[in-house]
Amino acid sequence: MSKPEKVFKSTTDQLKLLQERGLVIDDPMFAEEALIRTSYYEIINGYKDLFINIDSEEEQFESGTTFSEIYYLYELDNTIRFAMLSATLSAENLLRSVIAYVLAENHGHSIKDYQQNRNFRQGKKIIRGRAKGKFERELLLQIFSEVYYSTHQPMTYYRETYQDMPPWILVKGLSFGNLQYLFKLMLPESKTKVIARATGMNPELITDQTKQAFAETFDILVAFRNWAAHGGRVYNHRVRKRLSYSPTHTRFGVTHSAYQKHDRGQSDVLSFIIALSYLRDRGIQDGFLHAITSEIDDYLMRFPRHKTLLLRQMNIPDQLYQEWRHNRQH
Repeated sequence: MSKPEKVFKSTTDQLKLLQERGLVIDDPMFAEEALIRTSYYEIINGYKDLFINIDSEEEQFESGTTFSEIYYLYELDNTIRFAMLSATLSAENLLRSVIAYVLAENHGHSIKDYQQNRNFRQGKKIIRGRAKGKFERELLLQIFSEVYYSTHQPMTYYRETYQDMPPWILVKGLSFGNLQYLFKLMLPESKTKVIARATGMNPELITDQTKQAFAETFDILVAFRNWAAHGGRVYNHRVRKRLSYSPTHTRFGVTHSAYQKHDRGQSDVLSFIIALSYLRDRGIQDGFLHAITSEIDDYLMRFPRHKTLLLRQMNIPDQLYQEWRHNRQH
């Protein structure tokens, strides 16, 4: 059976509908202003799930749920989203710098030198999309060419002035996803150098397992960045990529049992935090943790009864949250 057609409702009608469904409009003027400024869809449809009575046949809110509880959850998520975008931008800048350095060091600063087949793995044959039938390396070099002939600065300046483009300029024209693609196709020696410079690890301790773990952190960072950049709900989101269980998880108090049973640290916000922890710039992770713990604190000061529910949705154990709070306050 098809669902009834969605029809326009005024802000007043929207508030009446919410009241009919059991939501307490604790501050009518505030609620009306919030719906005008943000929209019913963004606030209610985006964040109502935690407050719906699952035992009710018709959609009804849990008894006593207020509009403010939903609205401030929306605000909490907004703050986390912006903090996530800021963190991924910093991580992206670090990785651009490191990858450009390694390209120049290993293969030269001229595009005719570093843009050679021998400098990259062939990769898999592409089975769909614009590069169908080509190997991944061909697509990567095609992306390089598109950046070289870009009409954006500073690529245009270097092309027209020097008829060349060093890696530290070319990477500015790559998306975060393309930068990840470049890392994927780098030769083993180059990957080792990138990981060592990006994390501060001793190159002699970097194994194939380390490289796989670092590739997964890249996946997680790009996946969350793209989701956040498109305005998706992030506080309880699970991306399609996954971090494998590692000793780093134990430093966050995540047991193998919790990893398997609750997916903790696999593809949730905690996995994003663990991914940030690999980077040598500890300020990126610390800044993100400060932002989210501060915002969670603010929400729970208003609505303390939702502590267990909120942390469970975020897949963050209370003990770890308390540790972050302690670190922030000291």
